[in-house]
Amino acid sequence: MQYIYKYITSKGFYYTKDLITNFYLSLKTKPFVILSGISGTGKSKIVELFAQAVGANRDNQRFKLVPVRPDWSDATDLLGYRNIENKFVPGIIIDAAYEAMKNIDKPYFLCLDEMNLARVEYYFSDILSSMETRNIKDDEIITQRLLSRAQFGKDERAYDKYGDVYIPQNLYIVGTVNMDETTFPFSKKVLDRANTIEFNKVDLRYNFEEVEFNELAPKNYHNDFLKSEYLKISSCKDEKDTATKVIDKLIEINNILEKYQQHFAYRVRDEIVFYIIYAVKNSLFSFNKAMDYSIVQKILPKIGGSSPEVLDILVELFNNLNNTKYKNDGYIEDAMLKTMENQCLSSEYILSSEKIMYMIRRFLRDGFTTFWQ
Repeated sequence: MQYIYKYITSKGFYYTKDLITNFYLSLKTKPFVILSGISGTGKSKIVELFAQAVGANRDNQRFKLVPVRPDWSDATDLLGYRNIENKFVPGIIIDAAYEAMKNIDKPYFLCLDEMNLARVEYYFSDILSSMETRNIKDDEIITQRLLSRAQFGKDERAYDKYGDVYIPQNLYIVGTVNMDETTFPFSKKVLDRANTIEFNKVDLRYNFEEVEFNELAPKNYHNDFLKSEYLKISSCKDEKDTATKVIDKLIEINNILEKYQQHFAYRVRDEIVFYIIYAVKNSLFSFNKAMDYSIVQKILPKIGGSSPEVLDILVELFNNLNNTKYKNDGYIEDAMLKTMENQCLSSEYILSSEKIMYMIRRFLRDGFTTFWQ
């Protein structure tokens, strides 16, 4: 991680080491990550620079940036279709997966830029469903085939080439999103299946003295660096102490959410467990820091709305994370809000607490709140 951080910095771009580490852990937990934030914060650039650092770039075609089109209403652009001559035309992901399967030891990156210009559930649902079929066969992570025999029609040549294509363990898909009047919101189905990393904090200051003019050469990393080690929670037996500690905290949070029918299930539990195990056993993050990132990225994005219960949820979550006993009486006084915000600064879960406070203030101001900025 230190090398990747230095490589990106040497290219003249600055991202915090924690952000790069979080991106890595998210990819390792599951090869689908969403990067959210205002325009111009470097969401797509970090994907390209991270890929370059580990040996994947545009020249060797192991990194591809794909602009999502607003007219995508189904999976044909990603999976493929039969043209007027009844010949099968492979889609973007089919091509990427096919190439990745030929070089299973090398990581490949596909960045779907402006992912929510079209409805993600319409064009990406088949890929999401395939990701959920991941299993280990002969020490390799595979999914079900992406295409059925019927999709090829009578094009036997295309079937011979692409018929067995699945999502290989070395293909990583990252979507960048902006939330404004031109884009679509995400369903819980999508958010359940990804870590959502925010790029909203902007510091316009620039320190010319810290610029590294000696660019580092990229390295060719083996895919084992990024490959998921766990697909099922039963595989975490050797790390059961960490896993149990994570689950205990998640039960506390889920007990709050369940009162309002906002609770999560096993997929979220398992992926948070995996993320925190990777972080702790490799000494990348402390337990609380990894838990903090997980709450922000896997739990808070699905909370929102105009119901008074939403404010109850947010206050109760804040109390749980900060060992406080604030009450929501329908309106929260400004003095109490400022006290809560001051407590965020010393919180063990500072990112989650700050995001909760943002969501509380937005609810009080607009009568509605959401995770997205």
